[in-house]
Amino acid sequence: MGRFILLPGILVCCAAALFGQPAAEAPKLLCVSNRAGNAEIFLMNADGTDAVNLTKSKTENTFPAWSRDGKTIAFTSDRDGRLQIYLMDADGGNVRRLTDNQSTDRAPSWSPDGKRIAFCREQEVYVMNADGSDPKNLTDNPSFNGDPAWSPDGKRIAFASNRSGQGFHLYVMDVDGKAPQPFSETNNPFGYVYPAWSPDGKIIGYTDVGNNALEIFARDFAAGTRTQLTKLGGLNTELSWSPTGKQAAFLHMEIGDVTDKVSSLYVMNGDGSKTKEILKREVPLEGGRPSWRPK
Repeated sequence: MGRFILLPGILVCCAAALFGQPAAEAPKLLCVSNRAGNAEIFLMNADGTDAVNLTKSKTENTFPAWSRDGKTIAFTSDRDGRLQIYLMDADGGNVRRLTDNQSTDRAPSWSPDGKRIAFCREQEVYVMNADGSDPKNLTDNPSFNGDPAWSPDGKRIAFASNRSGQGFHLYVMDVDGKAPQPFSETNNPFGYVYPAWSPDGKIIGYTDVGNNALEIFARDFAAGTRTQLTKLGGLNTELSWSPTGKQAAFLHMEIGDVTDKVSSLYVMNGDGSKTKEILKREVPLEGGRPSWRPK
């Protein structure tokens, strides 16, 4: 299910206050790549080396998300005919289906205690137990509601919605779906908000409009300030913080890549400095969100 943006007359298919140098912890990333001819989930070093294909299914496999203990990976796949949510062990084994319905389920986000998973079902944000039981609609709104991200303290879920009728905004709600509040003031008509909490829960990174492009910003809860992290132009989205917050990975799409609907994977410092391209034009924009392996 895609969203579309319009940048300077071109149709394009369609988050810092954390500072520091890249950690010396040999971090690993889950990344989505089309290098095998379809979207597969790879585990690789943060510089793109030593990539191992975990899914190997010859179908579309997207939205990888580590459980907080690093033992399980949730992801989206259409291997059984429609997009549903699956689990696999950290080495790609023991694949099991988590959701089984006629709707489109995607974009899983683990609760910090590993007991629940937030996800998108069609255009709503749901939450279910980690075994797939007891799914509940948290947003229950006729507009688009998606891109859920669970806060590190387990008390809130950030998500994107265009319920205001004035473009997409970042919202934050309680984990029971109550008290949804807009967290971004800019009217973003394009979407691809994809909020991401910093590991300490003090900052949310997300995509918003900046200089006729979609750039990544970081908003500090306490200070109420917003810092622009990327200045690459085009479309920059699906931010993922490293476990220390000293690095972040994200997707970047050039305007010329619109037709192919592919993006590149970048890694930068947590303050937006030292941006480096890791995978070039091989990551699907919708569902290509990277995920750092927990410590």
